[in-house]
Amino acid sequence: MFNKGIIYNQDADSLLYGVGKNGCTLTVEEMENYASQFKGSHMTDIMLCLNNSCSTFPSKTRTSLVDKYHQKIENGIEVDYTGVASVASAHHIYEVLGIDHIEVEIRTFREIGINPWISFRMNDFHDFHLPASPILPDFFHEHPEVRRVKYHPEFRTNNGDLNMDYTHQLVRDHMLSFIEESLDRYDAYGVELDYTREIEVFANGYEYDGIEIMNQFVRDVYALCGKYGEKYGHKLKLAVRVAPGVEQNMDFGLNVMQWVQEGMIDLVTIAGRFESNDNDMPIKLWKTLLTPYNVELAAGIEMNICPYMAHKPFGPTLDTFAACAANAYSQGADRIYFYNYFHPFQAEHIKADDSVSESTPNFHKGNVYSLLGDFEKTLKLDRRHIWSINDRQPHWKRGRIVGSQLPVTLTRSVAFKITVGDIPEGAKVSVHMGYDDLEKAKANPPRIFVNSQECTYTGTEENHRTTAGTVCCYDVPATAHKSNIFVFIIVNEETTVDYIEAYIKAPTE
Repeated sequence: MFNKGIIYNQDADSLLYGVGKNGCTLTVEEMENYASQFKGSHMTDIMLCLNNSCSTFPSKTRTSLVDKYHQKIENGIEVDYTGVASVASAHHIYEVLGIDHIEVEIRTFREIGINPWISFRMNDFHDFHLPASPILPDFFHEHPEVRRVKYHPEFRTNNGDLNMDYTHQLVRDHMLSFIEESLDRYDAYGVELDYTREIEVFANGYEYDGIEIMNQFVRDVYALCGKYGEKYGHKLKLAVRVAPGVEQNMDFGLNVMQWVQEGMIDLVTIAGRFESNDNDMPIKLWKTLLTPYNVELAAGIEMNICPYMAHKPFGPTLDTFAACAANAYSQGADRIYFYNYFHPFQAEHIKADDSVSESTPNFHKGNVYSLLGDFEKTLKLDRRHIWSINDRQPHWKRGRIVGSQLPVTLTRSVAFKITVGDIPEGAKVSVHMGYDDLEKAKANPPRIFVNSQECTYTGTEENHRTTAGTVCCYDVPATAHKSNIFVFIIVNEETTVDYIEAYIKAPTE
């Protein structure tokens, strides 16, 4: 039996793409088969997301995708969303077939031994910069007074300015009523509050004033879990998905440890947002803080990796997945958590083999969900630990720590840190560096030290993730393997570094 485990967040639109189009039909049996595809995997829990800005199911408390199917006028604009895949699918499932796919999934996941949670995006801002959209609810148009930024009345961006401001009771009541409606509708294993979509929940400058407001909101949700736990005859657990750093969450008005200390939280997931997987989350710190309260910790794995903000993100491969999992487990995480990975009902692009590539990532029929829930199996895989950004800093902190951001031109010694996790005996470890002037770097390779041990330059290797398409490689001496935290010291003049990777080649048995 695997000794860790995987959590998967099913996006509110994940199932809906492809259903109801081109004469496609969906039966209860097919819905059960969809959920059953994860049987026998390392998945322990699934978070069934019930909303973006709209509700996935026909709701009495907020605009739903079914409502959007029938909508003809939005914000004074004539619209027709009947051809939008997710909207048409919601109509097809709920109104034509009369199926509640969330209810079917909850039942089926329980039958195959996977805990079904219901997950709520706390402040999703998809398409808030548009005057009309198939995923914009009536509440957004009707209440401009509750948006975070009101000093730009004509200013629309997609960066969180138009998020709902939880300082307003109206916003809190709107979300609480939807959570209660969902709890009354679905007998789930637990509730997840997803603050990573989006974490800006208070107006700029009022984040610390909002801490107690959000504390009370979580208490209200916890009370609802107690109420409906009594209805269903079992405890309803409460989970939160938040930013990677403890202080970072406080800067957004989220005192996560207060919620933990009050005994309300059963699971904390730390994660980046979207632009990049954060490969240096303080997992060990969180585990240290949570352990006295018997709260589980999950480490998020996002769908992109990005060395710096101006760099184009690239997708995952099995060796980058393995790196994230090995690092998380080594630092004490109880689970790893996959977010924003779509598994549509019609998933012809997912092949029944064990390959994982950036264009056709294979999860449930391949290696990802059948290997990475097991710590020991993960350590036997090749791993690429890529230095990446934390993409969810408060506006006033972005770019402050310039010296640790890529790309950086070396005019003196520069230090970077990558936490790689446990290294198996006999593994070969190397450092791969991307330079803007490859020929110059090859002619005069910068000196690289890992954990105070100098590394040996061994030549170049193709790597499509870098601007140059090639990296310079260095062997890391075995004496530096004892620590699972690699501190790089790069020594050279007038060389620009734009990519750093620690590559662990698993020992052959």
